[in-house]
Amino acid sequence: MKPNTPNRRFSRPLLIASVLTAATLLVACAPQTLKKSTTISFEDCRLKRVESQSKCALFEVPENHAKSDSTKIKIHVAIVPSLAPKPEADPVFFFAGGPGQAASDIGILVEALSPLRRNRDIVLVDQRGTGKSKTLTCDVGETLKTESQPLREALNANDAQMRAEWKKCLDTLKGNPATHRTDDYIADLELVRKAMGYDKINVWGGSYGSRVALRYMKLHPDAIRSSVIDGVAPTTLRLPNDALANSEAELRAVFVACEQSPECAKAYPGIAKKLDDLLASLKQSPKTVTIAHPSTGKPFNATITSVTFATMLWPLLYQPDATRLLPTMVEAAAAGNFAPFAAGMSGGGGSNELSISLAQRFAVMCAEDMFEQKPQTNDRLGPIGKLFFDFCSSFPHGSPAKDFFEPTKSSIPTLLLSGTFDPVTPPSSAEVAMKTLSASKHIVVGAGHIVSPHPCIRRIVKKFVDAGDIGAANDSCEAELKLPRPLFYANALEAK
Repeated sequence: MKPNTPNRRFSRPLLIASVLTAATLLVACAPQTLKKSTTISFEDCRLKRVESQSKCALFEVPENHAKSDSTKIKIHVAIVPSLAPKPEADPVFFFAGGPGQAASDIGILVEALSPLRRNRDIVLVDQRGTGKSKTLTCDVGETLKTESQPLREALNANDAQMRAEWKKCLDTLKGNPATHRTDDYIADLELVRKAMGYDKINVWGGSYGSRVALRYMKLHPDAIRSSVIDGVAPTTLRLPNDALANSEAELRAVFVACEQSPECAKAYPGIAKKLDDLLASLKQSPKTVTIAHPSTGKPFNATITSVTFATMLWPLLYQPDATRLLPTMVEAAAAGNFAPFAAGMSGGGGSNELSISLAQRFAVMCAEDMFEQKPQTNDRLGPIGKLFFDFCSSFPHGSPAKDFFEPTKSSIPTLLLSGTFDPVTPPSSAEVAMKTLSASKHIVVGAGHIVSPHPCIRRIVKKFVDAGDIGAANDSCEAELKLPRPLFYANALEAK
């Protein structure tokens, strides 16, 4: 479930292991006013993609909240201050996606929802094991890091290499994965809330962050005034099985839409079968090709396997605009031309996963999502799930609380947001969560994963949080949200 950047979700695959897994506004300079009752010592700092100065601190918490004499660890807390000289007493806490993404890395969403700062602080607490909360780490090779030549390394990643680098992560693992579950993060959040003197908070959670919000609402209902959850991932949704099944359904929908479009059907006849034939061919015999880098034009060699192709295709489903390119890419690749595929990967933000913490991702997924689960069979995307489960079988991890998979029953005002074409947390996931939320409203946008940056949604979120009443979560612009699937490109020239 990745957040958390617009059109990304339950985190896209962090370069195969990392995929192996979600709108910017001008902000004025803000006054640095903090609550006097805080017991955390903050200093000036800068956060990624946040234009104004923020405040940051490291806050000490128990590594194991169940033991009073537990070792202490430090987590990173940041405040993006309100523009108001005297902010409201209830700030907005933002929860990032992933799992494995740091809250301090989602500045692009903080900026997108900057109207909230007119009268409220925004608080970002890096989940233990992510960002600057360096409580769970491991060393990995370049294929997992994707730091030097991400596109080339992604296209050349192979099973043996990924497994060797995963072993390196296990051999250098520092920290206790068993105390890095969702509930451990929520216990940290409660200590932060109390230390900062907040009686109540508002929460925004995207993708995996929506699960954090729902679980927080269940465990500490008196602490939360209102909740906005985008790309809803209830605890009943399991990674990677459900995410891959939802993604396969969206991929089928894309191909059906192409077949129903006269122009697309004529340009790319039988495109679904061509993809299946291509994957079968690559599985039997990986393809070695020379590709000109889409950014530099410099040629590089790549050996593409069926798993590589499926893994790199998956993130494109997060953005409806990118799915317009899928027929073109598959058609070209089936003919032996992988350049459009490489260009699509590069343009789709293939390097955006750099901020994902691999160890933390699996600390959560192994303990929760894959608990008592087995990989599902799926000819197109199934190999990705198998790799997840294989990694999890050797990773030390905790187990979920007995009530973890029970629905959140709550009367807290909750606004649920979904994208019609979301490949991992579709509207049906939000409908499941909504059944036990008595003061809720569900808004569906004709978009992909994470819809909060949409101008209409920004207005609705601001009105809702200001009022703290679900009845305020409306606007005349809602009629504009039922957007159709973008039209396909009818030929390679248009796609280029």
